[in-house]
Amino acid sequence: MKKIGILTYHDTTNFGAVLQAFALQRKIEKLGYNSEIIDYKCPAITNRYKITPIYKSQNLKQLIKGILTNKNKRKLKQDFNLFNKEQQKISKKFYDKETIKECENKYDMIISGSDQVWNLDLSGNDTTYMLDFIEDSKKKGTYAVSFGYKEVPSKYYNKTRDAIKSFNNILVREKQGQEIIKKMISKKSDVVLDPTLLFGKEEWCNLLNIQRKDDGKDYILLYIIAPNKNIIKFTKALAKQHKCKIIYINDSYKRILGMKNIGHCTPKEFLEYVYNAKYVVTTSFHGVSFSINFEKEFFYALSNEKGNFNSRIENLISILKINNRNINVQYDINSKLDYKKISSELDLVRKQSITLLKKELDDINDK
Repeated sequence: MKKIGILTYHDTTNFGAVLQAFALQRKIEKLGYNSEIIDYKCPAITNRYKITPIYKSQNLKQLIKGILTNKNKRKLKQDFNLFNKEQQKISKKFYDKETIKECENKYDMIISGSDQVWNLDLSGNDTTYMLDFIEDSKKKGTYAVSFGYKEVPSKYYNKTRDAIKSFNNILVREKQGQEIIKKMISKKSDVVLDPTLLFGKEEWCNLLNIQRKDDGKDYILLYIIAPNKNIIKFTKALAKQHKCKIIYINDSYKRILGMKNIGHCTPKEFLEYVYNAKYVVTTSFHGVSFSINFEKEFFYALSNEKGNFNSRIENLISILKINNRNINVQYDINSKLDYKKISSELDLVRKQSITLLKKELDDINDK
């Protein structure tokens, strides 16, 4: 059986990153291939989720923040490590920039993706996720790779172009990425769904035993990863109108009155919070994708920050022709999503994405 290595952001405490890695691996195995996630340690990603000990605090604000959040962060890290151990197939050896070259001969193909693995701002200028360590271009694969930005910053342009020009086939997550590749290296690429959308509601429930929970109280799930000044006000108004409580998943030291603040939960618990919510309000791409998977009424807000990663949400909303959900542009608080129509469109794009992934994998046998 052919062996596939997956190179992605997997060792994080980010729900979307871990669940997209889980989904891609499970889908590859369902297509008949042996696979494992390559345990590559990217310094920038590792540092992003590193817990700073209280005694290393640089100022009073950092000290207070550490006192209020470090316990939750350690528990969150333990929960994610357990999920990875129980649910993921990860290489026994971990690799860094100096040793990643060893992987070329251990796998029949290495797939880069999904997530923003081609975003050099995020990876700290690390082109390993562009598979620059592989000499045999036939072993280079991709699935739903994302740049995260609409245009490659000039400081990364030449480096990015040189790193990706040897790919024979590129499967990107957003239309913006497709346009970047066409402009940069004059190659065709295909837009595919994020791995989390390759499985439908029933499949996700079966994969992780997601449970229906009913305590008789409807709630709105609020999940924020990008700051937006209007989202709290909107969520409270929505809760008041529909007589719902609010559950706010948030590992920040800041707590918001009038709602239940959840400091940490496991990836499975996160999915159950989405699955059982009456509404979801989010700034997260994966908050949107799982709302769609579980056929939830949802609203979203985009980031106002410069250099934001809004394109991934905008692209998905555009593909599925969803309207009136952006709370900062146009929304109807009383509207209902037509999931019969959305599911029909999603099933079509899902089949196309799986077909393209299968073709990429099956091409190994012809090489």
